[in-house]
Amino acid sequence: MYWLGPFEYPSKQALLDGLKEFLRKAPLGRIRNSEAIQKLHLLLALHPDAERKIGVGVDHFLIARNTLAGRGLRLVRTDGSEDSFSYKKCITGVAQSAHGKVCEALRFAVRPQLDSFRARLTYPVECAISHEMIVHPNDLHVDHSEPFWQLLAHFCRTHQIDLSSLETTGNGMNLALVDHSISDAFVEYHLKHAHLQPSRKSANLLKGGALPERVDQV
Repeated sequence: MYWLGPFEYPSKQALLDGLKEFLRKAPLGRIRNSEAIQKLHLLLALHPDAERKIGVGVDHFLIARNTLAGRGLRLVRTDGSEDSFSYKKCITGVAQSAHGKVCEALRFAVRPQLDSFRARLTYPVECAISHEMIVHPNDLHVDHSEPFWQLLAHFCRTHQIDLSSLETTGNGMNLALVDHSISDAFVEYHLKHAHLQPSRKSANLLKGGALPERVDQV
């Protein structure tokens, strides 16, 4: 698995493939979709030259035609200056960001709730996305009807928490927040507000994508 902040992907390659498809299909011009904008900010923070690219701060992102061929991503800073950036450089060979580790730690914290939901299911069970029947546990993905990233964003606003200020300890399945009070609060929040649903693994991946195709809508 690979996490881009709170967004989960099967691998780095899956994210790269999704971004390539996004650039191919999305309309040219300013990107206005809030989910797409959040993902691009997270990507840009991973760029090897992120500090210079970001400069005085990013006002918005564009999809523009490259000088030679194809399409590319551009950022427009708050002072009006522009620059291009490669999403490949943001992902390939770059270690997971501190923000990404925090999101992953919070996912691990609520994992028992997902496991409990999975254990209560009786097969066959209907996929909440494709409405096809899931006949075997190996084809099951426990999904959030409200995306995990939105649930996490609501939690942060409610509790006035800045994820970028938090620290993690451990690695792998033992990754956790240093401040257990925050992870405990999120576990409680997730228990009250998360709506879990069964989905086929293939349907869940198609639903997620790398970025929303309809970048012309907020």
